[in-house]
Amino acid sequence: MNAPTTTYAELEIGLHRAAAESYQVELRFTHPESETEVLPERGTAALDLPELLALRSQPRDYGKTLAAGLFHARNVRTLYARARTAVEVNGLFLRLRLRVDPSAPELHALRWELLTDPETGAPLATSEKTLFSRFMVSHDWRHVRLRPKAELAALVAVAAPANLDRFKLAGVDLEGEIARARESLRGIEIDVAGREQPLTLEHLVARLRQGVDVLYLVCHGALIKGVPRLYLQDEDGKVAVADGNDLAVRIAELPQPPRLVVLASCQSAGTEIGLDLEGKATAEASLAPRLAEAGVPAVLAMQGRITMETVKRAMPLFFAELLKDGQIDRAMAVARGEVRARPDSWMPALYLRLKRGRIWYVPGFAGEVNEFRKWQSIAKSVHRGQFVPVIGPDVGEHLYGTTRARARRLAEQHGFPLEPHHRFDLAKVSQYLSVRHSRNDARQAVADVLKAEIRERHADLAGEPRLFAASVKRCLREKNNPFRILADLPARIYVTASSDPVLRLALRVADRKPRPLYSQWRKTRDNHPQEPPYEGQPTSESPIVFHPFGVYKKGDSVVLTEDDFLDYLIAAVDYKLIPAVVRGTLVKSSLIFLGFPLDDLAFRVLFRLIMSLEGSAQLGEYTHVGVQVDPDEHSLADAERAREYLEGYFHPGGDAPRIDVYWGTPADFLSELRGQLDKLAKTNAEEPPAPSKEDEDDE
Repeated sequence: MNAPTTTYAELEIGLHRAAAESYQVELRFTHPESETEVLPERGTAALDLPELLALRSQPRDYGKTLAAGLFHARNVRTLYARARTAVEVNGLFLRLRLRVDPSAPELHALRWELLTDPETGAPLATSEKTLFSRFMVSHDWRHVRLRPKAELAALVAVAAPANLDRFKLAGVDLEGEIARARESLRGIEIDVAGREQPLTLEHLVARLRQGVDVLYLVCHGALIKGVPRLYLQDEDGKVAVADGNDLAVRIAELPQPPRLVVLASCQSAGTEIGLDLEGKATAEASLAPRLAEAGVPAVLAMQGRITMETVKRAMPLFFAELLKDGQIDRAMAVARGEVRARPDSWMPALYLRLKRGRIWYVPGFAGEVNEFRKWQSIAKSVHRGQFVPVIGPDVGEHLYGTTRARARRLAEQHGFPLEPHHRFDLAKVSQYLSVRHSRNDARQAVADVLKAEIRERHADLAGEPRLFAASVKRCLREKNNPFRILADLPARIYVTASSDPVLRLALRVADRKPRPLYSQWRKTRDNHPQEPPYEGQPTSESPIVFHPFGVYKKGDSVVLTEDDFLDYLIAAVDYKLIPAVVRGTLVKSSLIFLGFPLDDLAFRVLFRLIMSLEGSAQLGEYTHVGVQVDPDEHSLADAERAREYLEGYFHPGGDAPRIDVYWGTPADFLSELRGQLDKLAKTNAEEPPAPSKEDEDDE
């Protein structure tokens, strides 16, 4: 189960340039318990940058002066006061996000972490009741995929060039930096880069490409003509000055960027405190917004040469708190509060793209549900064979990526012209390709990108003629591979929204004999939709694999574009597109949905199709319908709302069947299910057999 979350109100403070030397501030307040929207307030900020520069050595006065300038406009100050009152009266906490518009990049250099309350003068960034971060916007539309807490992995990358003295920089204590990073990251699996071979930009990116949740980068940095430079290494171990923008570009090109990047100043550089002589941001602080734009959800940067003592006290506490609930901004508040008395406590600056501030989750059921009983119920249904796995396209993420990733790739390849967020909708992108070229071209393009994703993940299979079969066999060697677990379940019927043969191949590898069924639903001059024929009864040894949306080898059967889905639903009104042998089982079984994005069109159509079946009211007799959805940063915060949404989909009126949302990946859910089945088998083996009729007569 996920740890209970605290309720936070949200206050966003936006700053942008209004004129050559003036800035406009905008406040937006959101109350978590109100459906009404509070109108934002705008006003002119009176930020005197030379005055703030002169107050660098007086942190309290700096914070008060910064607050006076930020909340200079009466209406802005009034909204802030009302927001604080609403938070205090209702016993809430506040998530305070500062957003600096690209029109005013110089404002990143200000020490916002010293900001105080304009009325009380109390520091805002050191209170656990006020979670402060610098909120960043990005043109990267990729969903932030949360990771299970137990699977978090960190990379400690340290650049210790041999000739730093040439650049008038102190040497880097390689082993000392690694030891301090390990201490900070205690509780997370750690790998190290920069010890066995020099930390070149290429080596760093290559390691990140393998998948990293947390990057802890230690190197010297400099801000040269407004460009952040990083002192990495060449192949000989000497200094190679890398452009921070190049690193940001390379990270943006990764399939999945790190979820958290910590840009740590070298401790061997001394204990100097402060920004450079002109009061500008350091290289680390200047690089942070660029990394956020590149798609990194969270960046923790040091704004100056932070002292070793502050790092020793703050960073281990930051990661210890992060491991409690995954909330980065809360962990930062605790860590900064620990060192609030130190003159450099303001130096760690947190840049976030995450509205909820979370980077990991604990797999489990959402809402108030008895997890032990829920698992017992699901395991018993599976053990009896009274269940149907309904499999979405993202079960194969490990093999060929997600539907969102494939849609984005196709959109980039073919110049998709619509809104950026539509580039992740495969039905919309396929519709565009169908209109621009042809439906067959669209289908082939989707199949090609599917194969391309497999080849990239299994480079040595690039020339393999039977690509799907070879890749499936390899994946099934992994114990926790979702297809391997699915193939071992005693299901007599599988329903899969994917048109590829992966599930059938997995079943064959498991020595089962799957029988594919699909609908010829498309009405043409030569074809009228009809119920797929089937003789006999499915068994666990020879299960049915029903493809409601067709199979690639039968191109006319594939439901791909938006028009396809509409035509499919029209055909479903007049024709029985689900065969009788599948219909009867669907309405009398526990349905386990795996690997569907909540807003996926295939998911919604399949729901409605099932609910239109004769006898679907019987679903209400089953108290356990497991629903698995893949968590992202936004959906995780609305688990209960998502559960209600799904219940409404199953039975919008009357007595709805109980549906519990399981937050986790297909591998999470199926691994736990396998464990529960093993427990059930062990319990059944240990229980004495029920007394026979003859035994009862003897009694």
